Amino acid sequence: MGFLVFELGGVGGEMSRISLSEEEDMELERQLKFLNKPARKSFQDLDGSIYDCVDINKQPALDHPLLKNHEIQMEPPSLPREMIYETQASHSFMEPAEIGIKGVECPPGTVIIRRTRKEDLIFARKHSKSYHSDTVKSNGYHLAVVRTANGSYHGASGMMDIFNPYVKPNQFSEAIIRVQHRSPETSSMNYIQAGWAVNPMLFKDNQSRLFSYWTADEYRKTGCFNIICPGFVQVSRNLTFGMVLAASGYGQRFQSAIIIQISQHPRTGDWWLKSYPGDYQVGVGYWPKALFTGLADHAMEIYWGGEVNGPVNDSPQMGSGHLAVEQYGRACFMANLEISKEGNGFVDADTVELTPFSTSDCYTSLFRGRIRGAPRDMMYFGGPGGDGCSVRV
Repeated sequence: MGFLVFELGGVGGEMSRISLSEEEDMELERQLKFLNKPARKSFQDLDGSIYDCVDINKQPALDHPLLKNHEIQMEPPSLPREMIYETQASHSFMEPAEIGIKGVECPPGTVIIRRTRKEDLIFARKHSKSYHSDTVKSNGYHLAVVRTANGSYHGASGMMDIFNPYVKPNQFSEAIIRVQHRSPETSSMNYIQAGWAVNPMLFKDNQSRLFSYWTADEYRKTGCFNIICPGFVQVSRNLTFGMVLAASGYGQRFQSAIIIQISQHPRTGDWWLKSYPGDYQVGVGYWPKALFTGLADHAMEIYWGGEVNGPVNDSPQMGSGHLAVEQYGRACFMANLEISKEGNGFVDADTVELTPFSTSDCYTSLFRGRIRGAPRDMMYFGGPGGDGCSVRV
C-alpha cells in the first residue's frame, strides 16, 4: 500500500505533516467533489480563500440524508432590538467589525460558500473529536465560560469582542456562544456553537474568522466545523464561515465587536445563525431541526466564553491572551448577553442563574453583570495558556 505525505500550512510558514494512504487520498478527493458544488461565480480573498456562489437549492447541506426533501427557509427570527448598537454606551465602547470581502455579493438565487480544500478535510478528520467530554483530560481541550443553569432555552446572543490570540499550527482558540442539550437518559449531547476562531490548520493563518461547530450525537458519528460536512443551510449571499474579522488592539479604548445570535425559529424549530457585523443584519443560515434529537425541542444550557485545544503540555492563548480579571481593553469580553426562554423574545441573561466555569487555572472567566456606562451583562474570559495547563479534577 502506498502512502502520501501531506503538509498542512500554519502560521509563519510552519507545517504539520500528515501521512495518507492512496485509498484515503482518493476518499478525500471524492468528498471534495461532493462538497464543492458547481459555482455560478467565484471570488478570491486577499488570503487566497476562494468563495463560490452556489445555487441555493444545490448546496451541500441538501445532500444530508435527513434533508433530502427539505424546503429551504428564508425567514430568520429577528435580532433582539437592544442588540443593534443603539445605545450610547455601545458606541462608546465598540466598533462594528469589518468582515468578508468588501463589495462582494452573490447573485440572487445563489449563496456564498467558502470552497473546501483537502487540508480542511484532513483537519476535520483529525480534530472533530477534540471536543469529546470523555477525552477532556487527555487531549488539551479547555473551556472558560459563563453558563446558565439547566433550563429550557430557545436562543442566545451576545456582542463579541474580537482578538487574534497567538496560536501554533497544532492548536486552535475560539470565542463561542453555544446552545446545547444533554439527554438525561443517555447523556448524549447535541450542541451548536458559533463565534470567531483562530485556527491555523483549518485556515492557514493566525487571523480571527467567523466559524461554527455542531454535533447531534456527542461526536460519535456527527460533528464538523463550518460547512465541511452537510447540515448547515446557507442563505446569505455575502456572509459565510471562514471570512476574516477585523480584530481589536490590546489596550485600545475602542474594541472591534460582532453580534452573534443562535436562535430557534418558533414555527419551524430550526436553529438560525444571525449576525450584525456592521450597520446591517445578516441571516447567515440555519441548522434544520431534523438534524437533532434533544435540540429539536429546546436547549438545556447556554455558554458564552472561550475554548482552546492543543497538545496536552502546550496550550494556546485564549481570548486576548490575558486573564478575565484584567477586564476591558485587556481581557476579551462579551456584552449584552441575552437568552430566549419562550421562543418569542429575548431577555437579559441574568434573569436566570449564571455561573463562571473554567477547566484550568491557565484560563478564567468573570461575570460582571450590568456596569454603569457600559453595555448590559458583560463577561470576560481568557488566559495565556502555556505548558502547565492541567485539567481541574
